[in-house]
Amino acid sequence: MQIPDIKKRLPIMSVLAHYGIEMNKNDHIKCPFHKDDKPSCKIYTDTNTYNCFGCGKTGDVIQFIQDKENCNKHAALKIATELANGSTTENNQNTDVMGIASKRAAEAENFAELFNRQKDGLPRSPKAQQYLKSRGLEQLQEVGYNSGVNWKKLKQCITFPLKDKNGNIVSLYGRRIVESGGHNVEFGKHYYTANRKGLYPHYPDANTETLIITEAIIDCASLQLVINNEQLAMKGISVLTAYGTNGLTAEHIEAIKQLKNLQEIIFFFDGDIAGKEGIIKSTEKLQHLKCKITAVPTPDGEDVNSMFITYGKEAILQLIEERILSTGTLINEASASKTNSSFSSIEKEKQEIQVATPLDTSQQNKIIYETQTARYIIKGSLPKTFDRMVVSLDVQCLETGTKYRCRLDLYEEKQTRKEAREASEKLELRSDLVENDLSQLTDLLEEYREKHLLRQGYEDQSNNDKPLTLAEQAQTKAFLQKENLIQELNDLIGKSGIVGEENNRIFLFVIASSHKMKDTLHALIQGSSGSGKTHLLSKIAALMPSERVVKFTRVTENSFYNYDEYFFRNKLICLEDIDGLKEEALFAWRELISNEQLSSSTSQKDENGNIRSAQRIVRGPMASLCATTHGQIYEDNMSRMFIVAVDESSEQTQKIMNYQSKTASGTIEKKQEVEAKEFLQNCIRMLKPLKVINPYADKIKLPPQAHKIRRLHELFLSFVKQVTLIHQYQRKRDGQGRVITEPEDLKTAVEIMFESIFLKVDELDGSLRQFFEKLKAYALEKDNPQQYEFTQREVRHALHLSKTQLFRYLNELMELEYLQQSGGYANRGFKYKIIYWDNITRLRSEIKAYLFGQIEKLAFQSVGTPVGTPENYIKN
Repeated sequence: MQIPDIKKRLPIMSVLAHYGIEMNKNDHIKCPFHKDDKPSCKIYTDTNTYNCFGCGKTGDVIQFIQDKENCNKHAALKIATELANGSTTENNQNTDVMGIASKRAAEAENFAELFNRQKDGLPRSPKAQQYLKSRGLEQLQEVGYNSGVNWKKLKQCITFPLKDKNGNIVSLYGRRIVESGGHNVEFGKHYYTANRKGLYPHYPDANTETLIITEAIIDCASLQLVINNEQLAMKGISVLTAYGTNGLTAEHIEAIKQLKNLQEIIFFFDGDIAGKEGIIKSTEKLQHLKCKITAVPTPDGEDVNSMFITYGKEAILQLIEERILSTGTLINEASASKTNSSFSSIEKEKQEIQVATPLDTSQQNKIIYETQTARYIIKGSLPKTFDRMVVSLDVQCLETGTKYRCRLDLYEEKQTRKEAREASEKLELRSDLVENDLSQLTDLLEEYREKHLLRQGYEDQSNNDKPLTLAEQAQTKAFLQKENLIQELNDLIGKSGIVGEENNRIFLFVIASSHKMKDTLHALIQGSSGSGKTHLLSKIAALMPSERVVKFTRVTENSFYNYDEYFFRNKLICLEDIDGLKEEALFAWRELISNEQLSSSTSQKDENGNIRSAQRIVRGPMASLCATTHGQIYEDNMSRMFIVAVDESSEQTQKIMNYQSKTASGTIEKKQEVEAKEFLQNCIRMLKPLKVINPYADKIKLPPQAHKIRRLHELFLSFVKQVTLIHQYQRKRDGQGRVITEPEDLKTAVEIMFESIFLKVDELDGSLRQFFEKLKAYALEKDNPQQYEFTQREVRHALHLSKTQLFRYLNELMELEYLQQSGGYANRGFKYKIIYWDNITRLRSEIKAYLFGQIEKLAFQSVGTPVGTPENYIKN
C-alpha cells in the first residue's frame, strides 16, 4: 500500500480512537506530546492533519503516529498500514462501528431488521438501561443496544434509527458507552453506519409551523420527551436533529424546504463556542427561507440533555420561550424577539438597537472616544434628563498619556470652549481640534443615551428584575401553573409571616404585583391607630422584589417633583402614613396615580448665566400602597384607590398574639418564612407585562348604588386584568400574544375585592363600619335595644376603645344620622342611642348575589369558545 493510499484510507479520527484520545466539540484535543492542561492541539478533519499551538507539533496522520510512538517514519508507516487495513471509516466521524452484523445489514440495506434486534436486546443489558436512565431517556421508545466484541474498535452503543421521508429506517446512529474503572464513560461518542442517510427522529410533518433543531440526537430524544409529556397544544411543532454543529446536511435543507406552513425555525444547540458558531453557520444555510429563525440562549457548558436531567422540562420550555433572533452573522442575545408561535404566544419585545458608533462602551461606567488628536474618557453614568449633558471628562494625550480632568456640561458652549482651550495648553494640542472632537463626542453621546439608556432599559424598566437561575425559573413556573394558584399564593403569604387577614393579604398582594405592568393598581389601607395597618403594608411590600420597592416614612411638599424622570417607573411605592402629608404632596401623589406624570416649571441658568424657565417631568406608572387612620377626609384619594380596612376584630387580635407567642417560644421556624418570602419574590419576577384582553368587560355590571361607580368600574376591570396576568402561565393567548381573561378570573377578582366593592356601596368607611356593627351587637344584648341609651364611658369600656377613637366614631355617626344624642349633661356625660338600624348583612348578601349571578351566567355561556373572543387560542 502506497503512502497516499494509507492517508486516504486512514482518517485522523481513527488514529485518535486507536490511542484513546477524545476530541472536544471545538475539534481540539489535549496534546499528547507535551503537558497540556487545556486542549491546545487542533484537529483538522477535512485535511486529516493536526497542529498544536502549545508545543508546535504539526503534520498528517503518519507524523502523528511517529510523534506518539516516538519512532522513525518506517515504523510509523507500518502501524498506519495496519490501522488503515482494519478501519471501516470512510469519513472523519461517520464511522461504522456496529460490528460484523451491522456491516452485513448495511450491505443488505435491511436496517429495520437490524434495529429491531438491537431494540429487543436493550432490556437484556443492565448497563445500557442504566446509561439511558442516567440520561433521563428510560421512557424513550425507539432506542436499541448493540454490544461489541473488540474493546478498542467495537465499543458498546445505544442505537437510534434514521428514517427517510417514507418513514423507513435507512441508517443507524450509535452512541458508544464503555466501562472504565467501574464507571460509565463516553468514548468516541458519535458513530453512524456507512453512507449515512435519513433524518432523526423522522422527516418533519408536512403541516409543521414551528421546527426545533438540536445539535445532537441525544438532545433531540430529550426534547421529544419534554414535548410529549407537556400538556400543551403542540399542534404544528416538529423536532429534528442536526448531526453535530456542522451537520445540517443537504437532506435536512431539502426536507425543511418542503414545509409549506413553516413560520419559525428554532435552533437549540449547546451553550459552547462551537454550538454558537454552529447556529450562525446553520442560519446562513437557511436564510433563503421565508420564515423567522431564532436560537435558544443555552447557558455555557449546558446542552438540552444536561438541562433536562438537572432542571427538568420546565427549564427547557422556559429557555425556548426566551429564544432570541438569529441573524446568521450575529446572535443578538439581548434582543429576545419573542414571537407568536404554537409553542407560546409571547408579547413581542423591543429588539436591541445595534449601534454603529466609534464610542467604546465595553466597560461599565466608562465611555471612551478616541480620535487622531486625543483620547476622551467619560467616567460615571450619563444624565437621565435630556436637557443637560454634565459629564466627568478625562482628555488624554495619545503620545504621553498625560490627562486633563474636568467636569462640564457639554451643552454649555462657552464652558466647553474654555475647557478645550485649557486642555490643549496642558497637553500641547491644537485647541480647535479638541473643540471639534468635543462637539462630535456630544453628538455621539446624545445618540448613545437615546438608543441605549432610554429605549433599552431606562424608559422601559420592565426587565430590571434580578435574574433567576434555571432551577428557580423551572420551580416558579411550575408553581404558577398550579390549578388553585390564588389559594396557593395566599397560603405562601401566610407562611411568610402575615397572620390572619386572609382576604386582605391576597388582595394587597395582587395590587402590589401590578407594579411592573403597564396598568398599575393602588391601595389605601385604613385602620385605627395601632391596628397593624403599617405592619401589613410593610409585610406585603417585603414579598415584592426588593429592587422594585421604594418606601417613604415622610414626604415633603415638593419632593415628588425633584426625582429623576423615570425614578418611579414600574416601582412599588409605599407611604407608611399619608396622614402627615400636606396638600401639595397629596396633590402630586394623586397626579402620579391618575396621570402617571408630574410636570413642573423650574428655573435654571443658560450658557450666558441668565435665568430661564425649563420644564421638569417625573414619570410613572407605578403601583402604591398607603396607610391612613382617616377615611372620608381623603375622598378624592379614595376614589383612585382600592380601600382595604384592617381587621380589628378580637379574633384577629388573638391570632396575632398566638403567633407572637409561638415566635417567642421558637415554635415558628423563621427560615421557612424567609424561604416563602423569597419564593414569592421570584414568582413576581417571573411575571411578564403582557397585554390582556377581557371579552367579558362589558358583561359585568357593578352595584348601581356604589359611590363614584365610574372610577370603581375602571378599578374593577384593572384588577381583573391583574388577576389574569398572575395566571398568565395557564391562560390562553390570541394571535397577537394577548392573554385572555376567563370567567374564573372574574370570579376570583370579585371574591378578593368584594369587601372593597362593598365599602364603595357602604357610606361608612371600613373602621367606622366595624365599630358600628360592634355597637349594634352590644345594644342588642340589652332588653330594649331600640330605646337603649348609653354613655361614652360605658361603650369605651365595653368595646375597649380609646377616648379619642370613640369620640371620632360617635361624631361621624351622628353627622350621618345613625346615632342621636338623647340626653345627659356636658359635665356628667351625654347619652346616645341608635336611631338607624341598617341591615348590613342583607345588603352584603344582595350585592354578592348580584355580582356572582352575572358571573355564573357568563361561565355557563362560555362553555366551549367564549362568545366574542378571538379564535385559535393556545395555552402558554
